[in-house]
Amino acid sequence: MQAAAFGPKDPSPKEPVAAHQAVDQKILTGLVRDASDGQTIPGVNIMEKGTSNGTVTDLDGSFQLTVEDQSRTLVVSFVGYLSQEVSIGNQTSIEILLEQDVQNLDEVIVVGYGTTRKRDLTGAVTRVGEESFNKGVTVSPEQLIQGKVSGVDIINNSGAPGGEVTFRIRGTSSVRSGNQPLFVVDGVPLDGRNTKPGATAGELGSTEGSNPLNFINPNDIASMDVLKDASATAIYGSRGANGVVIITTKKGQVGAPSVTLDMSSAISNMIRKPGIMDGDTYRQALQHRGLEGYNGGQSVDAFDQISQTAFTNRVNLGISGGGQKNNYRLSLGYHDQEGVIQESGLKKYTANYTSNYKFLPEDRVELDISLIASNTVEAGAPIAEDSNINGSLIGNAIEWNPTVPFRYADGSFVQRMYNQSGNQVDGLSTNPAALLAYYNDETNITNILGSLGLTVHIIDGLDYRFSLGLNHAKGNRNIDTSGELFLSTITDLGLAIANTSSLTSKTLTHTLNYQKDFDGFRLNALLGYEFQDYQSYVTTIAAKGFTSFDLLGTDILQNPSRDNVAVSSFRDPTNQLQSVFGRVNLNFSDRYLITATMRADGSTKFGENNKYGYFPSFAGAWVMSEEEFMKSSTVIDNLKLRLGWGITGNQEFPAGASQERYAFGLQQISLSNVANPDLKWETTKTINIGMDFSILKSRLMGSIEYFNKNTTDLLFQLPTIQPAPAAQFWTNVPATITNKGMELMLSTVLVESDKLIWELGANATYLQNELTDYDGTPIWTGQINGNGLGGGSNSQQLVNNEPLNVFKMLLFEGLDGDGLAQYSSSEEFVGDPNPNFLLGINSRLDYGKWGFGFSMNGAFGHQIYNNTANAYLTAPNFGLGRNSSPEIGLGNESLSNANVVSTRFLEQGDFLRLQNATVSYNFGALGQAVQNLSLSLTGQNLFLITNYSGFDPEVNTNRSVDGVPSYGIEYAPYPRARTFQLGLRASF
Repeated sequence: MQAAAFGPKDPSPKEPVAAHQAVDQKILTGLVRDASDGQTIPGVNIMEKGTSNGTVTDLDGSFQLTVEDQSRTLVVSFVGYLSQEVSIGNQTSIEILLEQDVQNLDEVIVVGYGTTRKRDLTGAVTRVGEESFNKGVTVSPEQLIQGKVSGVDIINNSGAPGGEVTFRIRGTSSVRSGNQPLFVVDGVPLDGRNTKPGATAGELGSTEGSNPLNFINPNDIASMDVLKDASATAIYGSRGANGVVIITTKKGQVGAPSVTLDMSSAISNMIRKPGIMDGDTYRQALQHRGLEGYNGGQSVDAFDQISQTAFTNRVNLGISGGGQKNNYRLSLGYHDQEGVIQESGLKKYTANYTSNYKFLPEDRVELDISLIASNTVEAGAPIAEDSNINGSLIGNAIEWNPTVPFRYADGSFVQRMYNQSGNQVDGLSTNPAALLAYYNDETNITNILGSLGLTVHIIDGLDYRFSLGLNHAKGNRNIDTSGELFLSTITDLGLAIANTSSLTSKTLTHTLNYQKDFDGFRLNALLGYEFQDYQSYVTTIAAKGFTSFDLLGTDILQNPSRDNVAVSSFRDPTNQLQSVFGRVNLNFSDRYLITATMRADGSTKFGENNKYGYFPSFAGAWVMSEEEFMKSSTVIDNLKLRLGWGITGNQEFPAGASQERYAFGLQQISLSNVANPDLKWETTKTINIGMDFSILKSRLMGSIEYFNKNTTDLLFQLPTIQPAPAAQFWTNVPATITNKGMELMLSTVLVESDKLIWELGANATYLQNELTDYDGTPIWTGQINGNGLGGGSNSQQLVNNEPLNVFKMLLFEGLDGDGLAQYSSSEEFVGDPNPNFLLGINSRLDYGKWGFGFSMNGAFGHQIYNNTANAYLTAPNFGLGRNSSPEIGLGNESLSNANVVSTRFLEQGDFLRLQNATVSYNFGALGQAVQNLSLSLTGQNLFLITNYSGFDPEVNTNRSVDGVPSYGIEYAPYPRARTFQLGLRASF
């Protein structure tokens, strides 16, 4: 297509017309694609270098241009992409791949209730686009950006498929309220609570939940914007104290229908196991200790028995297209992932539909529709967070006597141990193979997230937008433990639990947005109203005492006697939020930028005297590179200084906390929560100073920031003072949590040539956390479980002038000559679970059609308590005929030593992990049918550098006490895996 604006070059007055016409010409055809995903790009400018002869690509990204035959170069440019010069040579057809411009100052960044240009940002906002996402097997969105953003600490609490994730932006700011950021998907703020029904499997303990974001297909995400400081998050008011993550899904593009197929298969294996004894070593240890009666005569490996080589298969199909008045995108996804522990895994089916319609002359009305639907089926292994001395599956595998077979010759399970005289020996732990066989845990979760947005362009620059968001999730979970399992409270009884939970949230938003360019400055003003309603309902049926174990107990809940059936249900009190907010952005000559935000939130969670909270923020930026004295610089491309201050709130605690609430038990009602009409908002004040820079024609770009967050009026639940009823009440504790630190982000283009591009990026964060101004009694948390470590064996405290969750315990001073453990006379503060340094390193190298990229992440300057070792790898455990470490079995430590919480099991948690590495090859177009084809091989968790002796230093088992969260404790978790994935991507 030849654009009229780019006609043939006029003959020069000094050049004969006939001579010009004599020059040979040829018709060149071509196609322009995005180098990162192969999608065609419409509207790209194609110019013959040194002339005014040019054209633009059509809706399919193709072009046709008549050029002089001796011409050697085209200049190709498009907004948001790096300009490129392409040699023509003797070609008559050409394919051009454009690289996205990471320094594009006109790139649109999503902020609260709108967008802004990158050049107009005054707050701490980091965007991660699809081209920079982590590769490999991912179930939830957070995994895409782990290690990519400074100030962000993302921890996979366990290695289970779809397991829970701890997500912290600039440290931990709250004690009892939530610390997860607010997630906003296509403009809809999510509830954030777990959609998987919780369950306590009797004696086995409480099983972990799953990630509430699992319903989102990572393949459907176009970008994630992380809002870190108050000037960016204050627009979300009472839900922005812990940061905001805005997830934007892919949208339809103008053009003929385009189909994208993304398929992959992966294989995973467990890579780290505890250092326990094998059968031969165990026999030597028994002989060394004089405990030969525990010798079962064989050699078995419990972890080989319960683990497996796991396979994952993923298929994603996307269809997109549209015209000038409408566009659409429909995607379907299938994710089938086995866990490395047998009988565990996840299957997920997703569908995503987005569309945009324009109506009336001049497209005065726009309608946006977005719908995400998913169904997730999870099979859970019997791995609990707070199992007792009998342990759960991982604990059983650690302590199983490696000389005892799992089955008798007839195939039945070995569940009791006898010596050679035929007498039962009280040393055998629960058989892990039997536990897997006799335990069944299945969860089925359906999630629907829909939004409808109507925008009316009232006059030039003034837009009204109405949006309605709805999120409904329902989970059904059945847990069955057969009475054939040998376990004190299970044997001959069985246990069945049927749980159902539902979460429903509704969001109604009205906004007015005015944008106008005046002489010398630009104004962008926002005014809005929002109403949010959150509802939750949970039912539980638990039964034991079945007369048959041939069927699942949850299928015959009517079988036990009524005395052995317990039924409970709970519905949230009213949980609503009503808000009015506004924001003004001023841009003076692209040099001086000002942002002011105000939000007023009214919440039903707070007392009658403090229903409303007010959250202001102010920020300014000076673009020094736009000043006359710097415009002549050949080194500095962009230099911006930012300063921000603001207040945000936190209301992530139970609904009805300020009200008088009652609990209904069997034929009785009792007061459970005492009203507090003065309960008020927990607030966080933040100061942020940052500088963005780009030098050497964008060869080196980055930012450096200092932040200081102070959280006050901490929300906390306390027992009532007697003789009041035995109940709880919520109050504001007069204390301050301070998080301060520095962030650095750098990206550089190390090599850039016609065939080779090598980019390297890094981010580093220094964090310091402290609780101050607290004069109350120290609060214990971080319960430690295991043999001899019953309730009350806690390891962490909330105490003045220390980091949150500081470790406090006895000092281990070694063994004396008799092998007796020696400890300090009193407990001392000995460690901090909060990392002081976070690190991320990312790189991408493209050579021709080959591509290579990797991502690393690490955390340093913190401690982890190895509750796994404290519970299982001890001398007392070995003395009971259970497995332990070779150091214990072959050593001389006294078997009578008590099991004690001490620094013996407190370890440095420093680690650096090669999170993923990918090699890819882009075949390009294949004939007329396949527009783009690429093949990739990705490895995940390829190596880990750490001195930590447990399963993995990236762990956070829930060891809370009375609702006070713990941090940095490992307790027999689901192990992590190493994965290799082969992927194929094609577009048609």
